[in-house]
Amino acid sequence: MTATMNETQHDDELVSETDEAVARKKIDLVVPGLILTVVGLSLVLFLVYVMFFTTLRQERSQHQLLNIFTTPAGAVPLSGKLPANGTPAAVLTIPSIGVRQLVLQGTTAVETAQGPGILTQAARPGTIGNAVIIGRKMTAAAPFANLDQLRKGQSIYVASGLGKFRYVVFKYGISTPGQVDPASPVNRPQLTLVTSNNPVGSSNLYYVVARQLTKPGATARVRRPPTAAELGLAGYPGAGLPSILLGLLYLVAISLTVVAYRRYRASTWTIYLLTTPIILAVALWWFENLYLLLPASM
Repeated sequence: MTATMNETQHDDELVSETDEAVARKKIDLVVPGLILTVVGLSLVLFLVYVMFFTTLRQERSQHQLLNIFTTPAGAVPLSGKLPANGTPAAVLTIPSIGVRQLVLQGTTAVETAQGPGILTQAARPGTIGNAVIIGRKMTAAAPFANLDQLRKGQSIYVASGLGKFRYVVFKYGISTPGQVDPASPVNRPQLTLVTSNNPVGSSNLYYVVARQLTKPGATARVRRPPTAAELGLAGYPGAGLPSILLGLLYLVAISLTVVAYRRYRASTWTIYLLTTPIILAVALWWFENLYLLLPASM
C-alpha cells in the first residue's frame, strides 16, 4: 500500500514538473514575440513621429514665433538688425503654391524643424547678393513640398525688418554634387529657395531662383562659408551624442524588460502592460533626436 502511494506521488511530481516545463516553454516562446511587438511598435512610432508629429510641432512653433513679433522680443527682427539663429527673421509668402511661413534665422535641422530658415552665411533677403532660404520637403509640415510647381514669372514676397520685397521666379532646377552651388554668392539682389530633391538621400537639392524687383536695402554680410548642415545637406551635429545615449537607454529598457519576463513568468501580461508605455516613451524621446540627424531640407 505504501509502495503504491509512493508511486502515485512520484507520478504526480513528474506530471507537475512536466506541466511546469511546458508552461515555461510557452512563456519562453511568448517573450520574443512580445519584444518583437514592442520593437515593431517603436518603428511604427518613429514613422508616425517623422511624418505626422513633426508637422504638429512645426505648426505650433509657427504660431509661437509669429507671436514674438507682437512682443518686445520682436524688436530685433523688426529693427533691421541681424537676428540670432533660431529666432524669427521674416515672413515668406508664395501665393501661387499657398505658402505663408514665418522664416527663422539659421538653416540647421533645429531651425528648419520649426519653419524655413535663412542661410546666415548668405545675403539677407532684400539686399544685394544671393539670399538663401531652405525649407523641408517631406516632414515638419513640408512647407516646400510644392516648390517644384513654381514657374517663371510667378511672384514671391519676403517681409522683414529691412522692408517688404517682391521677387519674380526666373530659374529653377536640381543641384547635384559637382555642379554650381545654388547658395553661391552673386552681385545682384536675388532670392534662392532650396529644398531636398531626393526623399531618401541628401546629395541632390531642388532650387528656385527669383530676381528682386524692389529696391535693395543695405546691410553687412557674413563672410564665413556655410557648413553642409547649414546648406540642408546634413543633420544637426549636436543631436549625435544624445541620439547615441538615448539609443543605449532604449536597449537597456528592452533588456530589463526581458529580464523581468524571465524572472516573473507568471505575470507576463502585467509586465507587458507596465513596460510597454515606458519603452515607447523612451523611444519617442530618442526619435526626437534621431529626427534632427536627418538632412535639414527633408
